[in-house]
Amino acid sequence: MDDVRARLRNLPFFAGLSAATINDIAEASQWLSLAGGWELYAQGSASDALHINLTGRLIVVRENHEGVDEVVGYVRGGEPVGEMSLLSGEPHSASVFALRDTELLSITREEVDRLIEAHGDFAAALARVVLARSRHPQASFQQSAPRIFALIATSPSIDVDARVRELAKRIAKYKVNVTHFPCTDEPPETNAFDLVENAHDVVLLAARVDHSPWYRFVLRHADRFLVLARRDSRPSKPFPLTAEDGARARKFRLVDLVMLHEGTHSGKTAEWMEAIGASRVINIHNDACIDRLARIISGKSIGLVLSGGGARAYAHIGAVKAMREAGVPIDFLCGASMGAVVAACVAMGWSQEETDSRIREAFVASNPLGDHVLPVVALTRGGRVETRLEKHFADALIENLQTPFLCVSSDIINGAARIHNQGLVRNALRASIALPGILPPVIDDHALLVDGAVVNNFPTDIMTTTHRGLTIGVDVAREGMIDIEAFRDPPGFFSWVANNGFGAAPPIISLLMRSATARREHTETPRPADIMVTPAVPGVELRDWKKYDVAVANGYREMKDALEKHWSDLAPIISAANQ
Repeated sequence: MDDVRARLRNLPFFAGLSAATINDIAEASQWLSLAGGWELYAQGSASDALHINLTGRLIVVRENHEGVDEVVGYVRGGEPVGEMSLLSGEPHSASVFALRDTELLSITREEVDRLIEAHGDFAAALARVVLARSRHPQASFQQSAPRIFALIATSPSIDVDARVRELAKRIAKYKVNVTHFPCTDEPPETNAFDLVENAHDVVLLAARVDHSPWYRFVLRHADRFLVLARRDSRPSKPFPLTAEDGARARKFRLVDLVMLHEGTHSGKTAEWMEAIGASRVINIHNDACIDRLARIISGKSIGLVLSGGGARAYAHIGAVKAMREAGVPIDFLCGASMGAVVAACVAMGWSQEETDSRIREAFVASNPLGDHVLPVVALTRGGRVETRLEKHFADALIENLQTPFLCVSSDIINGAARIHNQGLVRNALRASIALPGILPPVIDDHALLVDGAVVNNFPTDIMTTTHRGLTIGVDVAREGMIDIEAFRDPPGFFSWVANNGFGAAPPIISLLMRSATARREHTETPRPADIMVTPAVPGVELRDWKKYDVAVANGYREMKDALEKHWSDLAPIISAANQ
């Protein structure tokens, strides 16, 4: 019992409690061990106890009305779970699983009631937790940073110990307290390992796929798995990435594929992603990619989100130029509509000059939406856009891009955003820019995909759940996107053609584009960018494809100003990246 009291005193929840209260809690509780993947309680079950996580990590999962599991949040060491259902007397609104081996204290309903009545400090601490979680329901996503990372070698030719040592050195540059364990025969004692974990920000575990006690220990204790694979290999199926095959919690394990670009390219990245259930792919081509991985593990990565906005999205090119000149690394990219096109250019690894040249050729030299037809499903055939996307992105796959990249389209069958994280880049971009009424929609199995702007034109929420570092957002889809005078006493069709020709885009194009991108511009987003840039792009409308230089220059100036304003946040990352 003395051990329980000592553990409790070091946990945040108990920091303000008196010795008498802690003693009473220790006497009233039971110590439980929950193996990774096991369920603590199920959604809909009766609430009969309060649980306090001592060590380990829990995940809270709710099944929605469509039978789909959604992650509600995480419970770190030192935090209670189940308190809301217990206090309200209602069944559990979600299921809770152990993501890795977890130790808990369990206090029955009767004992909780007694403790609340007997100890005001305990009642106050419990009330603070309930209030904080009700006010900030998304906070657990941001606060539950993984601490233990397993790097798993899938081939004997991968020297995982050497790679872990090198990675630890690079992580330390970012002022992160890191340590590492090499591959070994026998795992450490649990208490000794807990002491190491508590003394460090990041713990790296090197492992090889085998049947050793060490590998089983790694599977049970890691928060996040980084599976190292060579591009000339293929995965075993099923891939042994959990100690409890078939456990429901397995699909919520945080898994990254680290693809080593060594040897001939015979394996398929998508095949690896499916085999291990990877949520992200980090391609390792050179030292810069290893630095990116170090930032990702350290929570120091930088994600860039680019909104849609037609020709106004040229401003994104200027914004990227300002970031590159300042030495700001870009570790993740996400975009919608034309923002997705610019983001893809960066993810391809193109220089500023090459991006400039390709965008000018594809969009500035001639109107990409100039192949007008009498509308049946759209005002244009879409042939010009498809030809240009194929020319510039060819057969590039999202999962093989130099920088991790996502883009969004909108499934108008169910009104949900579609996140594109693998497959042909050009196909994903074609869906993301399919403005309703202007470009024909994209049919994907039973989905009808249109422009990402319809559902989520500025996907900062997707980016902030993709990584734990800083998110920079550039949104050009605010005011000034459309000229109201074009709709005052508009001419008839034949008068418009006589004055402007068949090649010019009529005002209906702007109207449809703005209708697709219009949303509640000034409401607070649930997960906003840390650094927000909103280029005004004066004088540039959605269809002003020729006004490239004006938009680029404006985006460049606005990003330079934003970087200067937030330099104190960026400087440590930039400095470490350049060491």
